[in-house]
Amino acid sequence: MKSSQVSLALITLTLAMAFTSPALGQSTNSSDTSLYWFQQGLSLYNMDKYEESLNAYEKALQLDPNDFEAWNNKGIDLGLLGRYDEALTAFNNAVALNDSYAEAWYNMGVIYDFKGSTYTAAQAYKKATQINPSYQKAWVMRNVATDTIMSRSLSCACSDQIALV
Repeated sequence: MKSSQVSLALITLTLAMAFTSPALGQSTNSSDTSLYWFQQGLSLYNMDKYEESLNAYEKALQLDPNDFEAWNNKGIDLGLLGRYDEALTAFNNAVALNDSYAEAWYNMGVIYDFKGSTYTAAQAYKKATQINPSYQKAWVMRNVATDTIMSRSLSCACSDQIALV
């Protein structure tokens, strides 16, 4: 029991140091770092404060516009706020910075699904599964989107229906 408490205390201390120590070359004022605002965004998101979380990610991106994870998280907040076109822009920025970021491709697919663009959603899920073949929820959504597309195409006179996906 005592050793697990000591281990927990060490882990907590290590995490606290990691998130409060300034990165090399950055200001010693923690609120002036993109990492600080990124962490604020995560914290606010976890409290279901999406508008405030969005503002924090925007501050992080002002300090580091190349942070593809901040772009992705900004897109998630925008999607949750129903601002789908802006969310797609954020996800596109994320994958423009890191084309192999499967999570952003998956999130893009979710937004396309919300917008009713099943075919485009399937393509985004496909890209996510190509990048990360073990990405289970992307496979599930890819299969759902493919089934939806296929059920529509079965009534057409297409010669090769699977080629549609």
